[in-house]
Amino acid sequence: MSHQHKHGTHSHSHAPTNKKILSTSLAIIDSYMIIEFLGGYYFNSLALMADAGHMANDSLSLLLALIALFLNTQQQKWAALLNGASLIVVAVWILVEATERWQYPTTMLALPMLGIAITGLLVNIFVAWLMMKGDHENLNIKAAYLHVLADLFGSLIAIIAGLSAWLLNWQWVDLVASGILSLLILRSGINVVRQAVKALQNNEAKFDATARRH
Repeated sequence: MSHQHKHGTHSHSHAPTNKKILSTSLAIIDSYMIIEFLGGYYFNSLALMADAGHMANDSLSLLLALIALFLNTQQQKWAALLNGASLIVVAVWILVEATERWQYPTTMLALPMLGIAITGLLVNIFVAWLMMKGDHENLNIKAAYLHVLADLFGSLIAIIAGLSAWLLNWQWVDLVASGILSLLILRSGINVVRQAVKALQNNEAKFDATARRH
C-alpha cells in the first residue's frame, strides 16, 4: 500500500513538469510542421511535405500524451483512432502526389528547401532534448519522445534530397525520399489505428462481461 502511495506521489509531482514539457514541445512541433508543409508546397518539395506529415505523427503522440494527463482512457482511444486514420490519409495523399510528379516532373528550389530541412532537424533535436527532462516512467511521454527521435531520421532524408538536388541536380531523389517518408507515416498510422481498435474492443469485451455478471 505504501509503495502505491509513493508511486502516486511520484507521478503527481511530475505532472506540472510533464504538462509544461509536452505543451511546449507540441507548440514547437505544430508551428514548424506548418512551416515545413508551406515550404514544401512553395519550393516544390514533396520530401518536405512528407516530413511535415512525419511531424504530424509526432504532434499526435505529444497531443495524446498531454490529453492522457487530463482525460479518461476511453476518450484517448477514440482520439488515437481518429488521428491514426488522418495519418493514413496524409500518407496516401503524398504517395499519389509523388506518382503524379514522377509522370509530370516539377523543378524543386533546392537551396531554400535545404534551409528548411536543416532547420527542421535542429527543431527535432531541440524538442528531443526538451523531452529528455520529462518523466519517462510515463509510457505516453516515453512514446512521444521516441516518435520525435524517429522524426530526426525523416529530417535527415529530407536534407539528403535537398543536397542531391542542389549539388547534383538529382530532382528524382525528392520523390524517392517522399515515398520513403510517406510509407513510414502509413505504417505509423496503421499501427495507431490497430492499437486503438484493439483497445476499444478489449474495453467493450470487459463492459459486456461486467454486464453479464450483473
